[in-house]
Amino acid sequence: MLTQLLLEKVKKYPDNTAIAYANLKMSYKELYSQVKGLSHGLNSIGIKPGDCIALVLPNCPEFIVSFYAAAQLNAIVLPLNHLFKQEEISYYISDSNARLIITDTKRAEMCRHVIDKIDKEIELIVVDRVYPSARYFYDLIVPEVPENYDNPTDCFTGDILYQYSSGSTGRPKKVCRTQHNLYHEVKNFTETANITSADKILCLVPLYHAHGLGNCLLAATCNGATLVILEQVLQKGNPVEVAFVFRRPRVLELIEKEQITILPGVPYIFNTLAETPVNAGADLSSLRLCFSAGNFLPKDIFDKFLHRLGIPVRQLYGCTEAGSVAINLSELPETISDSVGSPLNNVEIKIVNDSGNELPAGAIGEVVIGSKALTSGYYNMPEVNQQAFQNGYFFTGDLGKKDESGCIYITGRKKILIDTGGYKVDPIEIEDILVKHPEVKEAVVVGVNAAFTGEVIKAVIVPKSRGICNDREILSYCQERLAEFKVPKIVEFREEIPKSPLGKILRKELI
Repeated sequence: MLTQLLLEKVKKYPDNTAIAYANLKMSYKELYSQVKGLSHGLNSIGIKPGDCIALVLPNCPEFIVSFYAAAQLNAIVLPLNHLFKQEEISYYISDSNARLIITDTKRAEMCRHVIDKIDKEIELIVVDRVYPSARYFYDLIVPEVPENYDNPTDCFTGDILYQYSSGSTGRPKKVCRTQHNLYHEVKNFTETANITSADKILCLVPLYHAHGLGNCLLAATCNGATLVILEQVLQKGNPVEVAFVFRRPRVLELIEKEQITILPGVPYIFNTLAETPVNAGADLSSLRLCFSAGNFLPKDIFDKFLHRLGIPVRQLYGCTEAGSVAINLSELPETISDSVGSPLNNVEIKIVNDSGNELPAGAIGEVVIGSKALTSGYYNMPEVNQQAFQNGYFFTGDLGKKDESGCIYITGRKKILIDTGGYKVDPIEIEDILVKHPEVKEAVVVGVNAAFTGEVIKAVIVPKSRGICNDREILSYCQERLAEFKVPKIVEFREEIPKSPLGKILRKELI
């Protein structure tokens, strides 16, 4: 379905720019040529339908080519956060039974260590230069591909995407979604937000995340629009991570130069842009739609962005299990800026009580989603599925309400995820790492409210012996095993963890 959608746009808009990245402008015709060539190349090294291909890449054109090449082979894409550390990558590669890792030279050595430790036959492909003991991405792209590659099957019903959703179980849940699911996700979003081939979408959010994959990659390429990707920062030819505030001048330049019409982001991005100095002088008049996802958009950020840049930031609501499901497209967004708006076309959202009965307007309950874009369940987790997926609906664990006009408000969540700098972090995952430290008896991780970044991660630790364990040792231990955004910023030592008479951890007393 997705490859068919792309092919339709290639035939209709062959010379439209599909991807703009730094100095690169790739047309739809050129994009599809690379997709076909890579698909043929992957097939030649033994990648078959149903095989899993892991993408450990920052945002780049090769991510998009790889995604569609895998789809053309009826293979499965596993997009992973390129900031993950070796232990994290190893878990996902092993759990997904990946046959291939596509990465860059910055992460190639780490991925090679992962492959060696797993001790399975896993191919390694590097996108940006020739690397020892790996295949070079562009060497695999076959320049002349048989014509039958222009006719991808439109009836494939198997999985195309693996993503992992954190939760309160302490174990990441594998979400499997099909081409059918993704087709309906992009169809629903396109119809609701009126995306056309004339749009230019600026990609600032990670493509490995559901927000970036659905609202940037798919929204652009399935509509013949242009996806403008903020390029990596290079120092001496090597990519480096830079705080978004230092990218702000380049982002403003891209909006003006490329005439960006759609800007997906997260609250942190919009707050940083709203603090643009008055003398910056950027012309942002081309923007017609800005929307924020990933966390609640504070009213002060909404007001600041509207006042400084003259355009409202719409809230969008979605999840890994279903992609985008609601957006606030109100004609008077200032009056309901805290609402995620109405369900997308072809999506149903209900607010229910603990018995599963729908609640009246104004009553707070659990947010429940029905959509053809929705996964059928978590892989190999029957007990969790029995609770979360019922009669074709997904019980999100989020709390919300509807007003009299049907607008939806997210008021909280049942789950204990921490939102830090736009990243969703499962505290149980960090706790599982901490308790493996030889000097840690107990560990509880909580989120502490912080200005502009949502929350910061705090670890509360009961040591086995007083005076032996210190915060620097704990932080160093975490930095070796966790992505930087998961590493606690605060470490507190206590003699005991506060618990209820029934033994339940009283997390609120630790904040």
